[in-house]
Amino acid sequence: MDSLLIPVVLLCFAAGITYIVKLKRRLWFANYQIQNRDRERHTVFSFLNEIGERITKRVDLEETFELVVDFCMNATKADAGAIFVKDDDDDKIIQARVVQGLFPPLHETTTDKLISKRKYLADYVKKEKLRVGEGVIGLVAQTGEAILIPDASTDKRVPKSAGEIVRLEGLILAPLVVRGVVLGVLVLINKREDGQTFNEVDRDLVTALADQAAVTLDIVRLYEELAEKQRLEQELKIAHDFQALLLPREMPKLPEAVIHGFSQPALEVGGDYFDFVEVDEEHLGVVIGDVSGKGIPGALVMATLRSTLRAEAPGDLSPRAVLSRVNEHIMRDTKENVFITVTYGILNRTTGSFRFARAGHEPTITVSPEDSTVKLYSPNGIVLGLVTGDAFEITEEEEISAKDAGIVVLYTDGVPEAMNEQREEYGEKRFQSVLQRSAGTSPQQLIGNVMEDIGRFTGGIPQHDDITLVVMQWRGNDAA
Repeated sequence: MDSLLIPVVLLCFAAGITYIVKLKRRLWFANYQIQNRDRERHTVFSFLNEIGERITKRVDLEETFELVVDFCMNATKADAGAIFVKDDDDDKIIQARVVQGLFPPLHETTTDKLISKRKYLADYVKKEKLRVGEGVIGLVAQTGEAILIPDASTDKRVPKSAGEIVRLEGLILAPLVVRGVVLGVLVLINKREDGQTFNEVDRDLVTALADQAAVTLDIVRLYEELAEKQRLEQELKIAHDFQALLLPREMPKLPEAVIHGFSQPALEVGGDYFDFVEVDEEHLGVVIGDVSGKGIPGALVMATLRSTLRAEAPGDLSPRAVLSRVNEHIMRDTKENVFITVTYGILNRTTGSFRFARAGHEPTITVSPEDSTVKLYSPNGIVLGLVTGDAFEITEEEEISAKDAGIVVLYTDGVPEAMNEQREEYGEKRFQSVLQRSAGTSPQQLIGNVMEDIGRFTGGIPQHDDITLVVMQWRGNDAA
């Protein structure tokens, strides 16, 4: 009996050891992911801080290009870097605007002259015009997908001529994308650390930086165009373009809920904002905001809000905690007279609950489809950019059931404050009356009814403030 028991005990012991080893590996991997995410978030925020400070002092496109390349090279410890941008007159052509370090042509070319005159290498790369789809740079410009090449010497996408000019070990290429359009390509070459090459962590970091850089570069480019025109009307038009650039191109497509957002900019300001952020697979973040300030400054603040919120929201199920961190960033990186009202909520796609925090914004409204009852929710909250630290902690969270409410409405003050020729305001009462009459309609139809009624009230005269609405309608987990 004892002779049979010993092997069983040994097997159980071995199994226990194996389980402990696997558990330790899982814990290590989870901690590794958290560290990488924290590093990425910290680096993105550092980039936003530095770029924001530079833009505040002076807006110059070439300097911004150089700053982006320098920052990305330092963040990844790269030896060389460059930004290639599509031609303004022909978007099928892409050309280097900034080249730092020994950066070889990444397409087939003759090498003898370049090897003997490396000091002219950057000038040569800048002069060369590539077609979209040509070489590895053109491929990224065509597909909009980042590429990691850990070993350039064995990758067929890298021409041998490039390795003859400069010793190539690893490359990262990331697209600069705005509104689904590729503006250019960011390229980094070789780790400075001996024996090291780029990995997936570096690629993810560079991709995140490229996303923020693309919006910044586009804004700076538009700003330079504005400086040439020197007219207020053109500044306002560009501000509206900024606003449109930052708003979602598509509405969320969820089986359990219908969500629709709408924003109509006024002539004088471009400060309203709404967005949708994937918190995780089961939760969707919904945000609406109103930025103080007109024209380009307001649009730049909105860009900062968008970038910061998108960086902070994933993985955090507390709207108040997210807004608190966003507020700290706004306080650091904007002027003292910049304020933003925001409502940020998280929709639980499984339960239908909507948990939100309100930073000085308009109330959140629910409309019952059964009896058209309108309810207003106004948890305490202070605007972003006003106070910091413990003073911001008065901001509260509130949870409502989108499943029970039926319809949830978020809006900016441009709705009730719309004016007619007599300078009379549209008002909350009339707004809520339209919501009651529209209780059984779709979110898109409800917004259409509100805008139509505002148009009747105002007589179609131009408005002094933006009008923005986001409407959610719960359909249920069993909806097709």
